[in-house]
Amino acid sequence: MSIKVPPDKAKELVTVLQQITSETQLGALAVVSDAGERVAFFSQDKSIDPVELSAVAAALVSTSKLTIDRLSFNPLQDIILRGSNGFLVLKDLGRFYLIGGSTDQQSMPITVRSLSQHAPKLAEIMSSIQTH
Repeated sequence: MSIKVPPDKAKELVTVLQQITSETQLGALAVVSDAGERVAFFSQDKSIDPVELSAVAAALVSTSKLTIDRLSFNPLQDIILRGSNGFLVLKDLGRFYLIGGSTDQQSMPITVRSLSQHAPKLAEIMSSIQTH
């Protein structure tokens, strides 16, 4: 399932996502709702399923929010997953999440910084987008 973005907001969204890709070494970049609905998706690896990534992100967000709440670490800001050959960062945008992933482990600090820098503008853009 995906969310339709009005053309004026889509243009703004694309501009910010292009800025992020120019600053980072991301192999995947997406915006999804907290319910797992896809808004934007790019991946160099064509085997990555955008529907599956959106659903997994929603599950991670739900579980992470519960954990952060129970530990009194509110509010949730980022979710960072690191494996032996890559990482994934989910950045809170309100009702949406920005997802960036890469196989370049050493680029993680740059990625986190870029996503954090652009998150306020993306949150502003996404705040007017209607979900189902």
